[in-house]
Amino acid sequence: MKKQALVAAVLAATAMSSTAFAATNPFKDLPEGHWAYDAVNMLAEDGVIEGYGDGTFNGTKTMNRYEMAEIVAKASEKYGTAALKDKGVLKKLEREFATELKDMDVRLTAVENDVKEMKKGISSFKWWGDARVRYFRNKKMTEVKNGYAVKPQNEYNKVNSNELRLRLGFYGEPADNLSVTGQLKFETDNVAKSSNNKDHGNNYNANGIGYEKVGVNRLQLDWRAKNDFILSIGRNELSLGQGIIYWENPIDAVMVRKNFSDRASLLVGYGDATPGTWADNSDYAFFADFKYKASPALTLTAAYYNSHSDTQVKSDAYATWDNGANWTWKQKDTVSRNFKQFAYGFNAQLAPKWNLIAEGVHNGADVKVDAYDGAADWGAKSSAVHDKGRNGWWTRLTYGKMDWNKGGTWKVYGEYLALGGLAVDSSGWAHRLNVAGGNGYGGAGMRGWGLAFDYMLAPNTNFELAWYKVKPYTSTDAFDGYKDTGFASLTYSF
Repeated sequence: MKKQALVAAVLAATAMSSTAFAATNPFKDLPEGHWAYDAVNMLAEDGVIEGYGDGTFNGTKTMNRYEMAEIVAKASEKYGTAALKDKGVLKKLEREFATELKDMDVRLTAVENDVKEMKKGISSFKWWGDARVRYFRNKKMTEVKNGYAVKPQNEYNKVNSNELRLRLGFYGEPADNLSVTGQLKFETDNVAKSSNNKDHGNNYNANGIGYEKVGVNRLQLDWRAKNDFILSIGRNELSLGQGIIYWENPIDAVMVRKNFSDRASLLVGYGDATPGTWADNSDYAFFADFKYKASPALTLTAAYYNSHSDTQVKSDAYATWDNGANWTWKQKDTVSRNFKQFAYGFNAQLAPKWNLIAEGVHNGADVKVDAYDGAADWGAKSSAVHDKGRNGWWTRLTYGKMDWNKGGTWKVYGEYLALGGLAVDSSGWAHRLNVAGGNGYGGAGMRGWGLAFDYMLAPNTNFELAWYKVKPYTSTDAFDGYKDTGFASLTYSF
């Protein structure tokens, strides 16, 4: 059977009442003016005939009945839009090749069943990872009068540090609508031994310097229920709002996410934030997160975080006599580490290369601060001292179009922050910012600006350089200010 004769039959069966032909000839060996030129162009445009991949039609090649049956099957898909006079011709062609068409259906069903059986035997397990090498300059950032240093009360009590981090993650689907995501984290850091980090997997050398930390960063079980509900149990990865409260850090919790549409979602949960904040004791919190996509370029967020921890944060304080000429007495302020944070923010794509993020936060928790009051006595600090440190905000403006999968892409960003000493957790540092946001929870807070440059050296290989110039949010007699700080990091994923 010759293709020219068969094409004539198919053309008769698929001639539409309103035919639109391709503007250019898709087949090099079918010259304009050929008796089948317009019809073949129509079939090529509709996907009935696709040629042989090299731009030729091979009109003189002999076709077998199965190849012709395939063309008839494609033409029959257009039966509903065919002219009434042509539907009868299509039916005749279907009867002519009924055996081949039925055989094709049987074969296709068999192939689909084989694929289903193969999928049953294929594991859904996947794994990935990332690694980071980072040098942090003056991470402590503080200096005080009379030569005494106020150190932030977190695990990074040092000036400069070389940090290594390796994370290995895995994903699996043990059943329909059920998935598990896990991640192990390995870190090395010259962390000095202290009461704030002794219980979190650190090992120390003879000089009391930590050199490794290993732990389970994530072990999250997700059940996708009906009506777009997702229930998550275990050590989950939590992000709230734009990140000023909590961002991509672990929490042992039960949480439920409801997707109302492609635009809105609500997350609520309760759990222990100790894995993310590295507090010495339990840090149980109730949290909620609402996101609304107002437009393709604008996302609005509202977040809530309420924690009544039994942890108390200690920060250094100094009492002096005669401006320090005669004696200096070091004391410890004790701050109850409680939160009742409300955060409101947005993420706006201003232009293809311009992006703006902003978020404000208020901490309305009842925070008790016991401290030396300057009269050789300890007592609660005046609430007025800390009321002005309960608010804060942060914004980041980005220019560029960095793509993690494309080498040579880049972005630069500048940001400004103004955070009271009680606005965010600058001790646990579970938030998104590149700096702690203060010299410890309940301390002097932080305000200032930073600049950063991100560059993809190769696909999945990133270099980042950042620098910050900040000062205290609230002035104190014992605290001169922060030193400039910055870091350089190399991160790659696999």
